Amino acid sequence: MTDTSTRESGGMPEPQGFVPAAPAKLGDSGTDVEKAYEYLRRFGYLPNPDLSRTYPLWRSAASFTPEDVTQFDERLKTAVTLFQRAYHLKETGEVDDATIELMKKPRCGFPDVVTEAGIADFTAQGNRWSSDTVSYSHSNFTPDLSVDEVKQTIRAAFDKWGAQIPVNFVEATNGDIRVGFYAGDHADGSAFDNASGVLAHCFFPPPNGGDLAGDCHFDEAESWSVNTPPSGIDLATVALHELGHGLGLAHSDVESAVMFAYYGGARRDLTQDDIDGIRSIYGEKFRWQSLGGQISMPIVANNKDGRLEVFAQGTDGALWHIWQTKPNNGWSSWQSLGGWITQPTVAQNADGRLEVFARGADGALWHIWQKAPNSGWSEWQSLGGVVSMPTVGRNKDGRLEVFAQGTDGALWHIWQKAPNSGWSSWQSLGGWITTPVVASNKDGRLEVFAQGSDSALWHIWQTAPNSGWSSWQSLGGWIRNPAIGTNKDGRLEIFVQGSDNALWHKWQTAPNNGWSDWASLGGWIRNPKVSNNQDGRMEVFVTGGDNSLFHMWQVAPNSGWSAWSGLSGQMIGGPIVGRNQDGRLETFVRGTDAALWHTWQSTPNGVWN
Repeated sequence: MTDTSTRESGGMPEPQGFVPAAPAKLGDSGTDVEKAYEYLRRFGYLPNPDLSRTYPLWRSAASFTPEDVTQFDERLKTAVTLFQRAYHLKETGEVDDATIELMKKPRCGFPDVVTEAGIADFTAQGNRWSSDTVSYSHSNFTPDLSVDEVKQTIRAAFDKWGAQIPVNFVEATNGDIRVGFYAGDHADGSAFDNASGVLAHCFFPPPNGGDLAGDCHFDEAESWSVNTPPSGIDLATVALHELGHGLGLAHSDVESAVMFAYYGGARRDLTQDDIDGIRSIYGEKFRWQSLGGQISMPIVANNKDGRLEVFAQGTDGALWHIWQTKPNNGWSSWQSLGGWITQPTVAQNADGRLEVFARGADGALWHIWQKAPNSGWSEWQSLGGVVSMPTVGRNKDGRLEVFAQGTDGALWHIWQKAPNSGWSSWQSLGGWITTPVVASNKDGRLEVFAQGSDSALWHIWQTAPNSGWSSWQSLGGWIRNPAIGTNKDGRLEIFVQGSDNALWHKWQTAPNNGWSDWASLGGWIRNPKVSNNQDGRMEVFVTGGDNSLFHMWQVAPNSGWSAWSGLSGQMIGGPIVGRNQDGRLETFVRGTDAALWHTWQSTPNGVWN
């Protein structure tokens, strides 16, 4: 692609060497006529043997070549008219000022695919990749950016296409699609010019281009940028466009589309035209699958062998569960564990046995547990108290500890006297709280966060692992529905729904240490939940204002955040999120039919379903 923006030097881009400097019309002759011929030949409007070899499915818009390329004849006029029609210019058949202005704009080196009617809204050309997993690799990098910046930008571009189609993109040592930066003639039949001309080109899927099929080349003469706004040529925009070619799309005549040939500044999101085009080749990505049932308040945990297991309240008030029959695999049917419960929570004992806690019909805390890891279940037993909103954590020594709101509004807790063993009596930790959540610091100390009576976030923590507790302290804010995540470096990070219904977060400035100020991540959200990708990056899931699932993620471990992205669906409960044994995140919601629905990452750290 190519660029209409100014370069860092502050001036307008220099036109490409084969752009005419002055208007020309039928009967004219000279250098500008020849440049018009070269431009139209270069971008698909006149026969070009080099393009025919490089892009076997390409056909020139006009099937004839002027007898004298320095003479403006009827054949050149026809080619000019087709170019004007393709880009909705006035069809004068002359190289007029408007035509020259468009030709001056930097653009993609991929030739236009044009018919008598012009360029279609989207154009699907070339073969598609036959596999549902396509690999890519980096041949080299640009000195304009760090390796991580290039890798993250290319990954993000693949993710945006992958979010629309049933294709998984994985980085490999020698991928199907090879991405690199090159200058001038780099032996692929499509030499680059100087800066601000052709920015990049990419080849159709195989068998087009032979060994070059799918490969994407970026002009090293450009000044590449990933800043917002771009300080040079926006790599994110160019990469998104070029990978569209690598997947089988030609250019679109929709000026706002990513697949429009001419670059007009940052354009980092696919339009409906782009989405319609790519789905015309590969079909629409399957998003959601029902696991049936009639449930509410679902929770999820991992068995010792890695199998996910979901628990929920059934319509009869009992606890029901469903589980993967093998790690990373299919699911059982629903089965009842009995009882009459609400507000379930779950944890794994030190020996790997799952244990579920819930508020019973009498307001007491009840629990049920696996009799052996990955195995059958005990009967329900009461742990007493009159509590609500229980949440459970695990001490550094493996002992489970349950926290809940008492009838006096204070935080109460009860704990195992030894790992995998019996329980203490209830004790109060004071305060006046609601919606408590618990997490473990890097050093193993439990820390509880809750909404206080003033709607601020309050917290209390163990003063040493497996030990006593601090007094309550406020972390400020005006919050609802707190959720706790852990950065890869061990720093806790809390996410809440703010008074403006945006997602707000606050984090430890160092592991086991003090806290940052509040910062907004935007959106209009409810019910945030957070989990870690296989590479340690946190990912947050929320119910959006339209009751569909939205998510955002750290762009690198311990780092900044992506924009919001939708995962569709319609929910009346959830989300909850688990992680498969292979590292793929999986999200569950209560659908509008009250059944359990789920969607999952296609690959660890990758796109969804």
